Amino acid sequence: MRIILVSIITTISLICYTSGYAANKKFINTINTSVTFPIKLDINLSDDMLHRAENLPKRLKDRNGSKLNSGFSGNGFYGDKELKKLISKLEISIKNQFKKFNIEISEDAETILSVTLVDAKPNRPTFRQLAKEPSLSYQSFATGGAKIQAELLSPSGKVIGKFIYENYETDIKNSRYGSTWKDSKRAFYWFAMKSAKALKQ
Repeated sequence: MRIILVSIITTISLICYTSGYAANKKFINTINTSVTFPIKLDINLSDDMLHRAENLPKRLKDRNGSKLNSGFSGNGFYGDKELKKLISKLEISIKNQFKKFNIEISEDAETILSVTLVDAKPNRPTFRQLAKEPSLSYQSFATGGAKIQAELLSPSGKVIGKFIYENYETDIKNSRYGSTWKDSKRAFYWFAMKSAKALKQ
């Protein structure tokens, strides 16, 4: 009975993770070539995300309507450690999906896939946000998601094409359960899968 219950919970979790239900999502692909050669992976944070490690977003409209100096509701003060974790999770997602589609990733490759994490919003407060705002609780939750873009660069540095993907949860009920970056990790999974599939068209 216990094994069956664990199996059911795992299945439900997987469905919730991979489902695009109640999400605002979009994938743009301008790469019209099939990749048969190794690719070097270069992943970075956007300038805005780097700024938001210890600040609120520069643009007021990115602060989610928050008039207070709140990191969680204002999409800022994520903390450097959290952003490094995010980059690592994005890299793992890409490598896993590329491996499934037989796309070789090599540090010595001349063709580069330059990936930028443009935006990410957590479902729960980060440790930095909790430390900065004691009134917050880890039980607090909100809709999250992420936007990622990538450029495929030839050995000469010419842009072969681009990927742009964003996936944001729109239903607060779907954000009640899960980790700090649940919706962002789901966006990473779909970006990696769609990109790998597009490069093997």
